[in-house]
Amino acid sequence: MIKPRTIDRYIAAEVVGPFAMGVGLLTFALVTGKLLKLTEMVVNHGVGLGQVMSLIGYIMPAFLELTFPMAVLLGVLLGFGRMSGDRELIAARACGISLYRLAIPVIAVAVVVYAIASWFAFSVRPWANSNLQSELYRLTRTRSTAGLKEKIFDSSFPGLVLYVDHISSDNGSLHGVLISDARNSQQQNTIIARSGIILPDEHRNTITLRLFDGSIFGVEPQSNKSHVTSFLIYDLNVEPETGLADTTREPEEMAYRELERTIAAARTARHPDYLAEAEMAGKYTVPAATLLFAVLGIPLGLKPARGGQSERFGVAIALFFLYYMLMRLGRTLAERGALNAYAAMAIPDVVFLGLAVWMFYRSATDRANQGRGPGDFIWDLIERFGHQEAA
Repeated sequence: MIKPRTIDRYIAAEVVGPFAMGVGLLTFALVTGKLLKLTEMVVNHGVGLGQVMSLIGYIMPAFLELTFPMAVLLGVLLGFGRMSGDRELIAARACGISLYRLAIPVIAVAVVVYAIASWFAFSVRPWANSNLQSELYRLTRTRSTAGLKEKIFDSSFPGLVLYVDHISSDNGSLHGVLISDARNSQQQNTIIARSGIILPDEHRNTITLRLFDGSIFGVEPQSNKSHVTSFLIYDLNVEPETGLADTTREPEEMAYRELERTIAAARTARHPDYLAEAEMAGKYTVPAATLLFAVLGIPLGLKPARGGQSERFGVAIALFFLYYMLMRLGRTLAERGALNAYAAMAIPDVVFLGLAVWMFYRSATDRANQGRGPGDFIWDLIERFGHQEAA
């Protein structure tokens, strides 16, 4: 077994530090986009902070799968940029160490991250997505009483307006219930009940409002006749609020074997499930970006950055945005069946593979212009604009 040399450990440490920082910052930026919805759940629906933290935990694997490749690119750019700025890489190459040799510890780090990203894609993210949907549905049931307020008209249930005079603190039972049911535009009812309870149905993923000792007042629009029906027990079945919990099992929630069976069954029935096929292809292609970004980051890190490390951070964001746009294009083509799922999802990988190999080869053979960085064209525009203003 070949032991890593001092230079290997040194380069790996220079890359791993910014990589870890990138994972934290980028993941936090993505989670921030979900905080508004989570905050609304806490404020308006009585969801506890502990439950919100569990939701964030289930959301994290999907974000980490995307941030790992980007953080690798950021780590290589910042690490090699720092060593290039301090002339350490020039000294290493002057001592006869080729760029191919310097790339070995970077590739080693990328392979480890690729293995982790693949594990997330194949195992962790489907498990987390499935648990996320279960947790969201559980919250739609528990928040139905937690979000209700006494003597306030509540429209949490789609098509219903619910008024409760008193909510028992012991068992959550409702007393003095008034419901306006407008789910059917042809027949709108008003329901009054002395008491009621909320019952979840986990098999059908619905919620039942069981009312006791009340009456139903209805009006028929065609004949303009009204009717009154009294009841001792009346069950009103409602669906959870759309947008909070989706009870259907999507391909991204399926484990690898289940996804395989779904694709095979759809193909046998001659109705291909393009969504499932795109999800399966993405499990292979998206983690591969980790290796491509590692190779691409080396030649980019060698180039000067007039804006310092912040410019390199901007370059990493721009490249990942380009990769993401190509990935969305490929996924759209795959989900519409316009192109084979693996070919469509591999579009960004093929583009970045060609770019990474071309740039790395030119840098390794000293054919690239190392005097200009990727952000110099922006600085040229700024200087040209400044000269025009001065003139």
